[in-house]
Amino acid sequence: MIMKHVVTRILLLFIMVSGFSQNAENSGNIKFVQLTDLHVSVGNDNDFLLQNIVKEINNSDFEFAVVTGDLTNRGADDELKQVHSILSQLKIPYYVISGNHETNWSESAGLTYKKIFGEDRFVFSKGDYLFIGFPCGPYMKMGDGFVKHEDVLWLDKTLKESLKNSNKKVLNFAHYPLDNSVSNYKEVLSVLEKYPTVATFCGHGHTLRKYDFSGLSGIMGTSITSLDGKTKSYNQVIISKDSISIYQKEIDKPGVFKFSVPSKPSKITIPKDSVTMQSPFIKDIASIYSLPAFDKKNLYFTNSIGEIKSVNLKNKNVNWKTETGNSIYFSPIIIKSNLVVGTIEGNMVGYDTQSGKQKWTIPVGGVLVGSPIAENNKIYTASSKAFICADAVTGKVIWQNNLPASYSQGVPVIQGNKIIFGVWDSYIYCLDKNTGNLIWKWNNGNDQQILYSAGNVNMVSSKNRLYFVTPQRFLTVLDIETGKTLLRTSKWKIRESMGKSQDGKWMYGKTMDGLLLRVPINDEMELTEENMIAQSKVLDLKLGYEHNPAGILENKNKIYVGSRKGEVIVVDAAKFEIIKQINLGSSSVNGFTIDDKGQVWASLIEGGIFLLE
Repeated sequence: MIMKHVVTRILLLFIMVSGFSQNAENSGNIKFVQLTDLHVSVGNDNDFLLQNIVKEINNSDFEFAVVTGDLTNRGADDELKQVHSILSQLKIPYYVISGNHETNWSESAGLTYKKIFGEDRFVFSKGDYLFIGFPCGPYMKMGDGFVKHEDVLWLDKTLKESLKNSNKKVLNFAHYPLDNSVSNYKEVLSVLEKYPTVATFCGHGHTLRKYDFSGLSGIMGTSITSLDGKTKSYNQVIISKDSISIYQKEIDKPGVFKFSVPSKPSKITIPKDSVTMQSPFIKDIASIYSLPAFDKKNLYFTNSIGEIKSVNLKNKNVNWKTETGNSIYFSPIIIKSNLVVGTIEGNMVGYDTQSGKQKWTIPVGGVLVGSPIAENNKIYTASSKAFICADAVTGKVIWQNNLPASYSQGVPVIQGNKIIFGVWDSYIYCLDKNTGNLIWKWNNGNDQQILYSAGNVNMVSSKNRLYFVTPQRFLTVLDIETGKTLLRTSKWKIRESMGKSQDGKWMYGKTMDGLLLRVPINDEMELTEENMIAQSKVLDLKLGYEHNPAGILENKNKIYVGSRKGEVIVVDAAKFEIIKQINLGSSSVNGFTIDDKGQVWASLIEGGIFLLE
């Protein structure tokens, strides 16, 4: 009799559990996987780990996957192709956005990613939700996260159109958390605040964590390999009627519930700005990653949607505009009514400044993302495959050297018969400027540490010495004739931002502590660390942590230093004291340039061009 009651109870329990499971399956729950911070290099541990994760997902009942950036370590073409080949094995739909490791050091300036994965955005509906994702950069240089202006406009337009006559709620996806690690996070939140946004998913921090982004529920997914390397896992998400539940799924183990957030729309409260911003001379519809060029009447600039524009300086009207198709990072230069622009497709193109008509094209190859220099109607620049010297008037190639194994972004140095480039292949190259022949090349002794390259540094020189810094935080001085190392010091933590005084007597550098360093450029000085420290001077710019690589400019006894947060510090060069701080915006200052009247201009990533003074 007792056994009969036990069997009956077990049977009832089985029916109840079966009924619960069936109800759960039919309840309208949405189940998906978030993969983030994969950091795959061909043949590394994460390469094989991702393959195993894909196999595990294929044997589950999850409906789709979202990949929130940092697919690779360096954004290299072979890494991107490898990740794509692995993700393509998924039997469920998957949606991908890039992370900073795809956009910051991309050897193709983003072209390969676009060819493989398509547009770096997604939007789709599932159940009661609209899923939407966009990239956060930074693009082709060290910086904070930043959502391109055109992506913010797309976000607003897409949400407005998709939610028209709809009761769907929004789930947002980005690589970065939507806090001050994204320069324009307030602008993004101001869009999401207009719609029924429930939560935002992100990566970047490598740790599974719940956040509150100004009232918006935030979910940071774990990287597939934990920071200590001990845990191999990914993120499972189950959306029910009342909540969004997050599980951490280790390989070959059941998912473990970690936390949940409500499934109702968040109440976003955006922090107010407390500083007054200077109005831009031009505010473009897209982002800007280069410096403008000038003639007597017009300003010329490029943007992140591939446009080249000529603007009248007097009335700000657009004289002409031409489209190239992809983002432009190359700073244009004018030589005798010829506007020269480099593209990420590998072409150097000459345009007539008056009409905007294309006059000549040189297929250099690789990507052109740097800042050129001109002398005697000749333009010198580098792509990721060649150094080139060309006649800027005729478009005729004078010489081409195919030594570089990556791209170059800093302004080359011309000293006597030499031209010197820093390249993201760990080397600095010194060429004969008349023939293009190699005179010497230098690196720090480790050609595998390419992220320590002087690839985005405006090096300076005296007659006999070359001064530069690198992301390794060393200041290095070389003999300009031989390339021999004369001094290397890590006394000051300067990453990339540097410049030269107008009289040529001083090198300026901005440290990662927000200090301005001044050291002498003196061929007669005995080069020791002790001597350099004794004759140097440091000024606190009150910027705090800094990594903006923008070059430092001196003009008319004023030093201009740009920050990662849109600030420009103006310093009296003689007194070495701060004159003022100019607040231009929230994004990185690209750098400074001087027009034909001797006026100083700056551009910001957020699409503003500013006349400073």
